[in-house]
Amino acid sequence: MNGFIDVHSHVLPLVDDGAETVEMALLMLKMAAEEGIGTIILTPHQKADRRCVTPEGILRRMKELQEAADAEKIPIRLYPGNEIFYRHGLAELLEQGKIRTLADSRYVLIEFFPGEDYAYIRDALSRVGSFGYLPVLAHVERYANVINRIEKVRGLKEDTGCYLQVNAASVTGEYGLTTKNVAKKLLKEELADFIATDAHRSQGKRSPQIKACAEWVKKKLGEERMEQIFYENPMALLADRII
Repeated sequence: MNGFIDVHSHVLPLVDDGAETVEMALLMLKMAAEEGIGTIILTPHQKADRRCVTPEGILRRMKELQEAADAEKIPIRLYPGNEIFYRHGLAELLEQGKIRTLADSRYVLIEFFPGEDYAYIRDALSRVGSFGYLPVLAHVERYANVINRIEKVRGLKEDTGCYLQVNAASVTGEYGLTTKNVAKKLLKEELADFIATDAHRSQGKRSPQIKACAEWVKKKLGEERMEQIFYENPMALLADRII
């Protein structure tokens, strides 16, 4: 398996606020390949308050997109997943197979409201973990009540066993200086486990750009850390191994 592994992407077309057409999805895949991405986990939104694509629908649409990408000779392999907005009963829904884990592993990508209470996030991730799943907190840099003190971030990982995902565009400053500083601090403190694109579009800050972020990590934190966060940790996820 070659190239970076993107564990959070909304490139699957016509299912959420991501790619609006198959043509846009293919353009995003081409861009991703040019950025050095070789593998993408498709993570359409899964929310209780809206109609969402089913686990079976994700798999069917993924196969169609993979066939279209192969026909265009785009060298990217796709895996199924979900970005899940947490709600009570989530662990039970996962047990029933009504929501997808990341690449059919025990890893689960979970998001919350940006202003959600720290205790709520901690307890929610702990509950998911108590069922044997490995929660991955999506774009951790967005949660004000988690990142306001670095000790709280460290405590969240220790208390819940969760993993933390940072958006590449946050590291490169596309979401502003404050977010950039937070994202870089998380990386320097070795608290972030994954960096992903969270790509929604073929243009702008929500496009599948990752190369500049990887270059920053390599320059500032070293090649070993860069390989760990962009390749080794995601490979462990795909193999359903604990990092």
